[in-house]
Amino acid sequence: MLQVEQDYNGQDFNINLKGVNPSPVEGTGIFIGSYLQSVTQQLALGVEAVHQRPTPQQAETTYSYVAKYTGRDYIATATYQGFGALQAAYYLRYSDKVDFGTEIQLVTAGGRREAVATVGGKFEFRRSTFRGQVDTTGKVSAVLEEKIVPGFSFLVSGEMDHSKVKRNLPTLLSWLYSCIVV
Repeated sequence: MLQVEQDYNGQDFNINLKGVNPSPVEGTGIFIGSYLQSVTQQLALGVEAVHQRPTPQQAETTYSYVAKYTGRDYIATATYQGFGALQAAYYLRYSDKVDFGTEIQLVTAGGRREAVATVGGKFEFRRSTFRGQVDTTGKVSAVLEEKIVPGFSFLVSGEMDHSKVKRNLPTLLSWLYSCIVV
């Protein structure tokens, strides 16, 4: 895989151009251009175009629009993608050691109407950090990082998808039974 990228940061704007697996001979690849403009000290608006050309005969371009509002201790963002997806996120720095975030994704493309909401948090303690999140599909995940000595940490992480566990519960129970009996 080849990726070529160029950024330009102006005083109140940013331009990014990217090419993924570009082939100048065939004119194929994925080409991405984005522009983010600060409207005020707190508000920024932007647009992104993604042009995909897997073969010389096939091409597709999609556009995304973004808004970002930055407060003293929070950030709110909204993204609309041209194919019918809307995403909104909110991040709150509650204190030096506690952060919270939430996100909702809505998809209305192709007759689909789906939504997933996620909420998560990060808690820092003297020698450890805990991160956890849960979403409306039933997925729960957590990471606990213990700092043992400088440069060395012990991580414990887990994820459970309740919708899959519920569907596979008989298989899981029979596997547990076989482990206990053997």
